Amino acid sequence: MSKSVEVGGREERRIAILEATWQLVAERGYHNVRVQDVARICGTSTGTVHYYFPGKVDVLREALRYCVDQAFERQGASLRSIDNARKRLLALIEMQLPIGNQVREEWSVWLQFWSETCIDPELRTIHNDFYARWMDTVVRIVVRGQRQGIFRDVDAAQFASLLTSATDGAAIKVLTGVPGMTVDVMRNMLVSIVDKELGLTA
Repeated sequence: MSKSVEVGGREERRIAILEATWQLVAERGYHNVRVQDVARICGTSTGTVHYYFPGKVDVLREALRYCVDQAFERQGASLRSIDNARKRLLALIEMQLPIGNQVREEWSVWLQFWSETCIDPELRTIHNDFYARWMDTVVRIVVRGQRQGIFRDVDAAQFASLLTSATDGAAIKVLTGVPGMTVDVMRNMLVSIVDKELGLTA
């Protein structure tokens, strides 16, 4: 076996561990995931898991990072194919709705990431980096729309703060079963914010 194949194999095993870990976090909760569980799902040993990640905290943190990175990459690829800023922003909103197992599981991980960040300052750098990327995505779409003459002149960063906060708050209510907050209500609320603040045209 060549060196390149071996490296690829190691990377595949590392990714398999991260995939298994973040899905377990989504299903069971951050503190209910054991290295033994990860190893069993991957069909390997705990020693192999520790080869890539020295401790449980290491694999959990990297799994959180991996989960969010994958979501960003998937969404970014879809958004880049949409030229019109109005359609791009509405597509972004649609992708944030907790619909389907994958997105709901990603939201579950994200909510737990918030919780851990509140009590673990070491996670704040990672969390803030993700939030900056989330904000930047919205800012760039707004600026694009302003250049296209679709959105009116507003402070893009201020609007991004409003939309991301509303998105997060609505998603928490949907996922926790708050009466009156459904996916449809969440969608309508976010689109209404966009229409009101940006003055979207047809």
